[in-house]
Amino acid sequence: MPVDVAGLRAALIAQREYTLALYADLPPRYWEPRTFPFDDLTNPPLWELAHIAWFQEFFALRWRADDVRGERILSCLNVADGLFDSSRVAHATRWRLAYPSKSDCFTYMQRVLENTLEALEKSSLEDRYGFQLALVHEDMHAEALAMTLTTRGLALPDVTPKRATLSPKYRLFTEITCAGGSAAIGARANAFSFDNEKPAHVTELAPFNIDAHVVSAGQFAAFVASSAYRDQRYWSAPGNDWRDRAMLENCRIVDAGEADAFAAMHVNYFEAEAYCRWKNRRLPTEAEWEHVAISSDEFFASTGHVWEWTASIFVPYPGFQAERYREYSEPWFHSHQVLKGGSFVTHPRLKYPQYRNFYMPGRGDMFCGFRTCALA
Repeated sequence: MPVDVAGLRAALIAQREYTLALYADLPPRYWEPRTFPFDDLTNPPLWELAHIAWFQEFFALRWRADDVRGERILSCLNVADGLFDSSRVAHATRWRLAYPSKSDCFTYMQRVLENTLEALEKSSLEDRYGFQLALVHEDMHAEALAMTLTTRGLALPDVTPKRATLSPKYRLFTEITCAGGSAAIGARANAFSFDNEKPAHVTELAPFNIDAHVVSAGQFAAFVASSAYRDQRYWSAPGNDWRDRAMLENCRIVDAGEADAFAAMHVNYFEAEAYCRWKNRRLPTEAEWEHVAISSDEFFASTGHVWEWTASIFVPYPGFQAERYREYSEPWFHSHQVLKGGSFVTHPRLKYPQYRNFYMPGRGDMFCGFRTCALA
């Protein structure tokens, strides 16, 4: 994460170019929010791109500690707050609002970026957090844009990183042994952190063994094809409910054609949990995952194929305090599950071990998979 002006400037420009390139070949009908297919997991592309600009403008240019609603400094687009603030605009309404034209939305994005870069040149070191926050927010939304493409059955463009093959070592089912003990968890010193990573703290871990590699597509496909996938004994009660709906809707399809090369992907938490029970294993906790990622170069080198589910519910660390982006963490505590590591589409800035991704356990539209731990 850059903190100097030149580094942040280059990163903001490069990320905006990447963001726009993701949707360069979007079918024309999808640019009109009313004709973009509605679902609970995606946003109309025009709304999401303009929201990225709104967020950058708000937190890099308008937010002040004594004006957390940004009322003193107005947006350069007078309708922006009422259209693109995700905390104000309910998800279901984003398909039917009256938006500026696509051209005007793109002009808004460009003006915000130009204004941001101009302000960055005059910023102090203490001001840089807002620019960093805008940058990583765009990083996260770029992955969401890629998720939208796959949800709609569209190919990822050439600008996205390609999936890497798993190391041949995964076939050996090797494990990494951790002795346990005191583990430092949470925000890195003198580095960008989200509020949910704070405060850093020490936790005690029992000894554990964790897979040296994520579960492969072939390994997971074998589970789906087996009778165990339909055996309720391997599933939690909410997992059984999800699976019954999925089987009824015939929405669980696994492509094992690349089974020997790639990580299992688009696997939800319920499925990962059931797979572990089938194998008489378990998912790692987020503290276990984070500790071994920090302490083992071998383990950290094996990450980044897919987001990895953990056994941990997304909860605040002791002493948590919401920061300026108040809607980022606090509303989702206790209902979401933690994932770690990052996917092949995730920007490297977000692939540090302390980063906590979080999603509802029934979602598998992310680029997500898992690895297992031995039972104690």
